[in-house]
Amino acid sequence: MNLFNFSFLIFAGIAFAGKVVTYTATSDVSQEEANNTAMAGIAKQISSRVQAKQTLEKKETTDAGKSALSENYRSQSNIESNVKIKGAIVTPVKVSKGYKATATLDLDEYTADIQFQMKSIKQELAELETTIHKGLGKRQYAIAVNALDQAKRKIKTYEQLVEQLSAVYPVNDTHQLKHNIPSLESELQERLSKIRIEGPTEKFTIGMPEMPAWKVTVYDAIGPVENFPVRAKQGFQTLLERRTQANGSATFNLRNVNFDKGPYTIVVEPDFSDELLSSTGLGKAFELSYQVNQARCSIRIVCNELANICSALEKKLSQKAIFLDADSKGPLLDLKISSTEEKSLKINDSMTRYSYNVDLTLKGKGIQFITSAKEAGKNVTDATIKAIGKMDFAPLQKQLKPFCK
Repeated sequence: MNLFNFSFLIFAGIAFAGKVVTYTATSDVSQEEANNTAMAGIAKQISSRVQAKQTLEKKETTDAGKSALSENYRSQSNIESNVKIKGAIVTPVKVSKGYKATATLDLDEYTADIQFQMKSIKQELAELETTIHKGLGKRQYAIAVNALDQAKRKIKTYEQLVEQLSAVYPVNDTHQLKHNIPSLESELQERLSKIRIEGPTEKFTIGMPEMPAWKVTVYDAIGPVENFPVRAKQGFQTLLERRTQANGSATFNLRNVNFDKGPYTIVVEPDFSDELLSSTGLGKAFELSYQVNQARCSIRIVCNELANICSALEKKLSQKAIFLDADSKGPLLDLKISSTEEKSLKINDSMTRYSYNVDLTLKGKGIQFITSAKEAGKNVTDATIKAIGKMDFAPLQKQLKPFCK
């Protein structure tokens, strides 16, 4: 709901009764809005860090035929952890006009829950440190990297919990989180910096958008590395992900590689975060170049369209190595182009734009190609030329393969 579409009045600020925090709010929109506002008031007062999405959990009990509805709220902090406000209850209050709710929070339950979460993180972090140690010892780098990522997230969560706790409870040295993650991270980065990836040295030549199978092998300072994650990328696109076998090798069978335009280079790198690749110098760990040799297809077409339309078609076909040659022995194809006006848009008194659906057909012995595109233009010729520029002639290229050299 847009905040500008409703108005509400928070008419009672925070109050302390013993170790219970209360906050009351009203809304002229809905009971839910009053409930959320009251809970948000407590959250804001408890800690400026607790800015949250509220999740409503409804529990209904029946006593002597009467239904009593209580609404318990949990507020999740906007960090990656699962930090919740325990001991918070929102109670709707009947009023003659509008909606009203009072939220209460038991600080003892709230602080006890935070400290329980902190204790759990300490235990989990110790287990993750052990996992990183074992991963490094067994050269299982993927396990070590994954455990390190988890550990760093838990450290951030712990820091957030300390901030929340310090708002309502005295924090001392016992709440300090002791760990060896920085030194383990440095050791892992040092070990990974010695990783090398080796692969084919020859340059491939391909005649279609796929490559023959090829292998890379991953080594560390000791030798081939098993179960090491690698990925093949082209530009910003990941083409394939693999794990190395017992001999440290991984096989890539790549399809849909760049064919009509570059870059004609495949990069193989560890399948880790960009941050880790940068810190270890493993970005672009191995590069494989290839060249494209498109088979030349010569065909014959009798184009009875306007000269600029025929020229646009010839230019577009040449991008797929399909060339018009009246003297060739290539297949003779019948061309048909039809343009149907769909709508018009008046730009001003002297200009109107028309939208057309353009259908193009090429038929001959063993060839049947149909495509279409929608385009707008100042007239049917302009729109047809633009539509031809958008058409995909790759399916025609495949049909013509037997006639190409």
